[in-house]
Order: sequence, then C-alpha cells, then structure tokens
Amino acid sequence: MAIKIVQGTPKKLYKEVSSIVKECFEGIWSEDDLSQLLKLPHENKLFLVAYDDEKPVGYAFIVADYDESIDTKIASIQEIGVLPEFRESDIAENFLDKAIQFSKANKADLLEQIVSTIEQWIIPTLMKKNLKPSEIKADREISSFNEAKLILNNIKNNPKISVLMNQIFFEDNNKLETHIIENEEDFDDIKRNDPILFGSIVSLDKADDLENTINELKKLDIEWDDIGITFNYIL
Repeated sequence: MAIKIVQGTPKKLYKEVSSIVKECFEGIWSEDDLSQLLKLPHENKLFLVAYDDEKPVGYAFIVADYDESIDTKIASIQEIGVLPEFRESDIAENFLDKAIQFSKANKADLLEQIVSTIEQWIIPTLMKKNLKPSEIKADREISSFNEAKLILNNIKNNPKISVLMNQIFFEDNNKLETHIIENEEDFDDIKRNDPILFGSIVSLDKADDLENTINELKKLDIEWDDIGITFNYIL
C-alpha cells in the first residue's frame, strides 16, 4: 500500500474527496456538509488528501484564526476523515503531524480537535500524538426553565463532575443568545423564557479523567443529545 498525501487548498481538492465523505463518516456527514464547512471564512486554511495509488482514501481540513476575546491564535482540526479499511494505517498520524506543522508555521498557540463521542476511532491516535483531552461539552435540547433547573441540579449534585460553565441558549435572528447559569437565582435575571438548549462544559485535568467523567455524565438523570470532547496540543 503506497500512501501519498497531497497538500493544497479546499477549493482545489474538494472534488477529489467529495465521493468518499459519506463513507468516511458512515453516513452522518455528507459532501454537501463538507462543502458548506469549507465556505466558512478563516485566516489560514490547509486541506490534505491521502491517496492509495490514485484513489482518495482520506482527508483532513485544518484552519487557524486569531481569537481577539482571548488574545490567542488557535488552530483547529475541522475534520479528519479516513475510509474504515485504511484507519489502521498511519494516515491519521501523518495528518496530525502536518496539522501541527501548519499550526506552528501560522504561529498558533494551540491546536485543538473536537470529537463527538468517546467511541470515535480517532481518539487513540490523538492521544498517541500528545493531543490531550481538556474538556467535555454536553448539550441537551430544552423548552423551559424547569427543564434547565432539573439539569443544573442534577449536575451540581455530582461532586465527581468538575463544571467550568453551564449555559442556556435562545434563538435570536438565526443566531444564539447565551446566558451563563451558576445557580437557580440566575434564571430570574433573564428576560426571556423560551430556551432551546442547555449546555455544560466540564473540565478534564488528565487523560485518565476522560472515560470516568463520561460515565458520570451518563449516570445523571439526563438524556444528553450531544457530548463533544475537546483535545488540545499546546504549541
């Protein structure tokens, strides 16, 4: 198996991988989703495609942007997709090596990737390349403050979960309005009463905390809609 990785711009290489996106993500992500993702503005972009001979078998999309709110430039792995039969190869490791090189070249302070579940195939490779889990974001769709209060109390009653921030979200002209919630009294300061989402960001001090914290979140009397894990590489 002779794997070759080609580096270029999303515009040039999108067509090369559009036919394999669904298979890389087992149907939950499509070429149209990728196309929309690639259209978002970023200061710096990198697109990588892995070929087995002439056949595309994987791709990665990495960006880097300055975040004025924290005075930091952050690089982010937006996607790594590899066909299932090629995941045991070193394609993902090579993608991560190039992502780190790209991040350093663009003077980013941090490289991050967010994965959606603890079962993601990429996690062992991320940890092998020293990307460390730093936080978990768990979201639950809601329609009332009572639901939000129940979730808040469930979380606060578990001392094994180290919460960085709880938030509730409202729709606001196709954008999201956000409020930080620390206790029930904070709801009294919110003028609206039509929340759509509760989100909790949970801290991870070390890699060993990841599975334990996920298990604690699942023990709560909450059916989370999404649980995302952030992995960081300090540059």
